[in-house]
Amino acid sequence: MKIDSKNDYLDKLTIPQKTIVISVLFISGILLFLLFPTSSVDWIGTFYPVSQNPLDPYKIKSFINPPWIGIILYPLHFFSLHLSKAINSSLTLVIIGSLVKFKKGNLLSIFLTLTSFPFISLLTNGGIEWIPAIGFFFQNGFGVFLLLSKPQCGILSATSWFFQKKNKFIFLLIPCVGIFLSFILWKKWIINFISNLNYVNTLPFGLSDWNASLFPWTIPIGLILLYLIIKKRGDNNELLGTLATFCFFPYFAPHSLTILFALISASYPLASLIIWLLLWVYPIITYLNLIIY
Repeated sequence: MKIDSKNDYLDKLTIPQKTIVISVLFISGILLFLLFPTSSVDWIGTFYPVSQNPLDPYKIKSFINPPWIGIILYPLHFFSLHLSKAINSSLTLVIIGSLVKFKKGNLLSIFLTLTSFPFISLLTNGGIEWIPAIGFFFQNGFGVFLLLSKPQCGILSATSWFFQKKNKFIFLLIPCVGIFLSFILWKKWIINFISNLNYVNTLPFGLSDWNASLFPWTIPIGLILLYLIIKKRGDNNELLGTLATFCFFPYFAPHSLTILFALISASYPLASLIIWLLLWVYPIITYLNLIIY
């Protein structure tokens, strides 16, 4: 069941009013996370050091993302580690919450998203899923480039955007130019990326320990979803594209599901309540296994 939220009070606000509301929420979020800081292990060990050295991000051996993330994060290096961690957490809170609202979600949608296991895990780890989340606000070539920052979060949603655009050349040109410039600025970054990826896989808690993917068993489902996107051209193609992404990726951490769940809860808040419960079963079972073994 899809719930319409056209009469929501927030929808009636003007752009300046919405800007004020978002700014207040953002500042309040910073204060909240300064008082109650998260562990943010990924921010402390990877993304904050990368923000301090954006032109050579792969010196941070745990960094396994495209290099332009360093440029996006660069402004946060002007703040202390403690404050930058709070800012990153607040960005996650505000942008993910705003995404649900942008997709016409109601208060239940926002509550379920911000209390879901993927979102709590995202805050705990200090991830930067807010960067690809911004791409869903644009739904154009620039949005695709942001999605490429963490493609496992929903890059195939761009398939839906592509078919909606009249000027498909410009749509493809923007991310292609961005990728081309990345090879000029960071030269052999693909080689450095692979080197870091191999390094991370040798750690005691490598990628496989956090992998929530069921690849390759999900490939047939992904192919069906892509068929529906290309042939049916329905209203939920963006959601189907995001879901298809997880069917084709051999690795993604549980917190990478945050954007997908935000889109589901926005469109189907009542149905997403069941998914919310199922997502919380995962950490409970994991925790029980740790106790037993």
